[in-house]
Amino acid sequence: MKPFIIALYALFLFAMASGLTVAFRNAEGLVEPDYYLKQNGWFRAKTEERRIGLQVVRPESILQGENELTFVLTEQGKPLTNAAVKLFIGQVQNSAQDVTFVMRETAPGIYKTTVDVPARGKWLVRIDLSSNNLNTSKSWFYDVN
Repeated sequence: MKPFIIALYALFLFAMASGLTVAFRNAEGLVEPDYYLKQNGWFRAKTEERRIGLQVVRPESILQGENELTFVLTEQGKPLTNAAVKLFIGQVQNSAQDVTFVMRETAPGIYKTTVDVPARGKWLVRIDLSSNNLNTSKSWFYDVN
């Protein structure tokens, strides 16, 4: 019985050493450099969003072809004016169709741009907002049929 337990223990140690070696050699590099500094900025932006009561009304859907996208931005119920807003849109399955647009303010708190969606599938839409003390992003996924 004792040789069996020793053999089992040796097999366990060999499997652990092999697993660690394979994991070390095939590391995918998923570690983000300066993670804590970047997350500190993210938490600061989210705190500022809550403080000013940022609300974003986004389009309900996106269709294949040309779309005029309208976003309504408010802070504590009042229009958020004079903000620098960029819109990123990209297909999840194919990054070759990623594109960024500068949105224009057509009325107080209303930001618009025209976007061409060339294909069906799942699309990521993100707005990057910069105004006074606030630099933040909001993102959504849309299924385009």
